[in-house]
Order: sequence, then C-alpha cells, then structure tokens
Amino acid sequence: MSQLMSPEARPVATQPVDPVFRVWSLLREQGFDAAVHYVEALDLNTETLQLRADLQASNERFENAYQYASLTQSEMLPTERYARLALFADGLGQTARAREYSEKAVDGVALDVSAAWLVRLGDECGAHSAAVHLLRALQAQMPGDARMPWWLSQTLARLPQDDAIQAERDEALERAYALNPTLHPSLPLQLVLMHRQQHDWPTVERICREVLAREPSNTELSWQLSHAQWQCGDAASAETTMADAYLLAPENGAAIAAIALYQIEQANYLDAEATLNVALALNPDDSLAAIDLAELELRRDDWEEGWPRYEARLARTDREDDNAVTLMTRRYKTWQGEPLAGKILIVYSEQGSGDDIQMVRFVPKLADQVRRAGGRLVLACRRSLRELFTRFYEDCVALEDGLPGRPDYSLPIMSLPLFLELRPDDVQGRAYLMTDSRKAKTWRNLVRAEGASKKLLHVGLVWSGSPTHRRDLQRSIPLNQLEPLFSVPDVMYYVLTPGREYEVTLLQQKDYPVQDLTPNYRYAFDDVAAHLGALDMLVTIDSAPLHLGGALGVPVLALLDHVSHWCWGTAQTQRWYDSVELLRQPQPGEWAPVLEQAKGYVQALRDARQQMKPSAGN
Repeated sequence: MSQLMSPEARPVATQPVDPVFRVWSLLREQGFDAAVHYVEALDLNTETLQLRADLQASNERFENAYQYASLTQSEMLPTERYARLALFADGLGQTARAREYSEKAVDGVALDVSAAWLVRLGDECGAHSAAVHLLRALQAQMPGDARMPWWLSQTLARLPQDDAIQAERDEALERAYALNPTLHPSLPLQLVLMHRQQHDWPTVERICREVLAREPSNTELSWQLSHAQWQCGDAASAETTMADAYLLAPENGAAIAAIALYQIEQANYLDAEATLNVALALNPDDSLAAIDLAELELRRDDWEEGWPRYEARLARTDREDDNAVTLMTRRYKTWQGEPLAGKILIVYSEQGSGDDIQMVRFVPKLADQVRRAGGRLVLACRRSLRELFTRFYEDCVALEDGLPGRPDYSLPIMSLPLFLELRPDDVQGRAYLMTDSRKAKTWRNLVRAEGASKKLLHVGLVWSGSPTHRRDLQRSIPLNQLEPLFSVPDVMYYVLTPGREYEVTLLQQKDYPVQDLTPNYRYAFDDVAAHLGALDMLVTIDSAPLHLGGALGVPVLALLDHVSHWCWGTAQTQRWYDSVELLRQPQPGEWAPVLEQAKGYVQALRDARQQMKPSAGN
C-alpha cells in the first residue's frame, strides 16, 4: 500500500510543503501563535478559512473557529476534519484530544479512506505520532484485523523510544502475529527479536519452529532458533539446526560459520577450525568467521597465524558510531610499522576492560621501541582505568578527555602482540600493576570496619558479568549455585561489581556472609584494585576482575565455563598470571563441580590461616 506498511520505511526528512502539515510542524516546534501567524498570512480562500477554523478548534478556541467556519462553504468531509483536528492536537501535545478526534475520524469510515490519510501522515510528512493516534482508533474499531496492530507496531518503531512506547510496540507485534502469523514476511522475525531481547528463549524457539515448518529454507529464522537452543544450553542441537539450514543453502557462508560457532561451544575445536576454513573459502571477507578462526589458533598457541588473522576484527562493520575503533580509525591512520621519528603513536583501549588489563603489560616494550626510533607512545585508555594504568605507564590519558597534541598514528591495544612479534613463551605471568598506597590503606580499614572482625578470611566474589556480553549466560553462575562457597565457616565474601544490590539482599536474607562495599567506589578500577589488595583471595568468573586480580598478584580462583575465553587455552594451567588458578567446567553448564573445587581451595586457605592464628593466652 505504502511505505507505512513496510518495516523498512523511514521518515521523510524533507519539510512538509502541504499547509496542513506545515501547521502541525509549527505547532510542535514553535507553538500555537506561530501556527496562527502562518495561516493568517496565507491567501484567503475557502481552504485557508477552513484551516484557520480547524486550528482554532484544535486549541478549544471555539468562538474563533465558528467565525472562520461561517465564512467558508467548504465541502470537506467530517472524517477529514476530525483527522486534521487530531493532527493539530498532536502538534500541541494534547494527547487526550488527539485520541478523541482520531476516534471520530475513523468512526464508520471505509478503511481505504483512513489508509490514505495514514499514508499522508507517515510517509509524506513524517507525522508518526499523529498516525499512532489514528492507528490506535482503527485497532479498537477493527480488533480482528491483523493489519491494524502490525501497522501500529511499525509506526511506533519510528517514534523516540521509551519504555511505554516499547511495551506498546511489543504488544502490537504479539497481537498481529496471533491474528495472522503470515501477514508480512518481517513479522515473525521482528517478534523473535523482541523475545530475544527479553531473553525469552522458549518463545523464540516456538516462533522459529512455526515459521520453519512453513519456510524450511529461512536461514535467518534457523539462525535465531539455533541461538535460542544454544542459550538454553544445547549447542549440539544448535549445530544440527544450522547444519540442516546449510544443506538447503550450501552457498551461504554465514550458515556454515554458525555451525562452527556451535562446534566451539562444544569444545570441538579442530572440527570448528575446519568448518571456519570452509566458511572463509565461501566468503573471504567474513570478518566474524576470521575472528573466530583466529581465536581458535590463539587458543592452541599458534600465534604466528592467529595474531595476523585477528586483525580482521578491525574490518567489522557492526560497530556503533561512538565505538573507539570507529572513532580512532576515522580520525587517525592506523600504524602499519611506518617510521616514527618525531611522530606520536596512540595505543588505545579497544575491547573490554579485562582485555585492556591483560594487554597493557606489553605497552612499555613497544614504547621502548618507539622511543629508540625517535617517537612517542601515548596510552589512551578508558577513564575508568586511567589512574590504575598511569602508575604502570606514565604517559597515559583518558580517551574521553581528548588526546595530546596531534597524533600521527593509532594502534588498538589488542594489536600489540602482533607488532611486537610475540610468541606464547614471551608472556610472563608475574604481577605488573600496583595499587595506590593511600587507597589501599583506606580499603584495609573499610574491610576491617565492615567485615566481621572475627573472620579469618576475606574473599572477593564475582559471579556474573555484563549482560551485554555475547557469552554472559555461559560464563555467569546462577545465584542459587553459590551455596557451597558460603558453607565454609569464618569467611566473609565481598562483592566487587557494583549494581548487585538485589542479589546481595537475597544472599544476606539467607544469612550468607556477603558484604557489598561497592558504594564506596569513587575511582573506578583504582578502587577495585585497592579493595582487592585488602583481601586474601578472589573467586571470580571470567571477567575484568579476574584479569585485575592476576595483574596485581592477588590469589585468584578463576571459575570458567567449559569453553571460556581463548586466552585460558584448553589445559588446567595458563601463562598469563602466576597467581591465577583455573577451575573449569567438565561439561557445558556444570557449575557444581567447579564450586566444590573452589570450596576446597577456600577451605584449605582458611585452615592454613587457622593454624597461623595465635592460641588463646599466647
């Protein structure tokens, strides 16, 4: 019918030239008086007199409206007048009045008449907020017509988003699908993405299966189904789903790359490498497949192949506009080994904070090379890391605060091993970061004041990470599985990630020994480091605090999911941090054995501390 009915529709950016929509625009942007001034400057005729009347009526200035209306012999239909009144009320921000006029505009009117007005509102003039009022009225009038909630959902998507708008759009999508699941090709996918955002994996799976029963070659829905299966802990079924999709579309490199992803999640690393090579043969420009292959090579210590291939991450096109890589590559030339005499090279934060902490150890080595070449290396990190990193490398600035001088080149921090031509044996696991002595003293006092004074052991605890992480469901531990840790007597646990108040309350209600001192964090990771320095041990999942504890030399129990990050390899030992002990799931999703192991380590340290405690009377 029109772009309004299409999910790919976009608001028209040009200024409306129709006087009716010019009035709406003025009402929104400058107010009633500006709109009145505009219409009174128009040539006087039947149409402009009616326009003046409707403008006055929309603001409940009925006497003025009657005077203008009495001078015109307009043959405008009542439905069009009510639609126009609704448009003007919307421009004035008068929601109740816009709703009332919209209901009158559609009352007893043929759908094609209302649809024509919707086209004008949405596609021609970008008046989506006014179109929403009309669509709500149409939906109430025709509750069994799937087109109404579908059109409403698409129009709501073009408005500035808030929780209420999102909730109404979600409800409209649900209603449209329930009324007619085959109404539009994009309807099932939009509904799936909605439930995916809500982590409602059973519903995602149900909708995908319904669609695939009708459209078995729908690779996109196969991928969504496989993702839901993986998130529910069944990577084997996810692999089968994508293998079936690949048989129907063998030219689809993305399908076979997805198979490799699920092979990785089952720790079938050699099979995954072979699959990714096939995917890259089909599509050599698939940067995500290249990244996955590079990480497999790095996992098995093939750094000679892995680090060069890992540069494919810089070619990704799915980054946000404010992403550090996007901004830095847009403004500065990426260093490819050019001479640096008299030049400034910026090494900058690129991925997660844990990656920055892991890689910053290599900055001084590259800085020495740059200095000998007559140049200068500046480390540009996230503001949350700057104080911590400055004690390690003095020429350090916060990315958010701007860069010094005019840098000549930039280099993402994850490229340091490549440009330093490092091999696995070059990694030293000794501690390299240190805490601020004044903050360390403050945090020792806080731990003594807030923790139970008779506790023998003070342990940091991290059980979940950022929910936006691709593998957060796999790496995070359900709260109810932490109980073994809390069964060890004379131990106090300290949360190290802010924003866990609700979970901490649940644990404390069960009388578990957990303290949350994170409200005292004022200096981001510098406070986390000082807090760690006041503790005896850290028990953590694979997240930034793991790398921080290792870089500080704090004893760390790393609770790893079955696959985990590439840097932890496949063995029970690792080279990155001497103070880190790896405790890995024997099978995907099996946390109980890991927690029992951790309990044993905590118990052993507590017993050792007990033996060191002076006996009574000594």
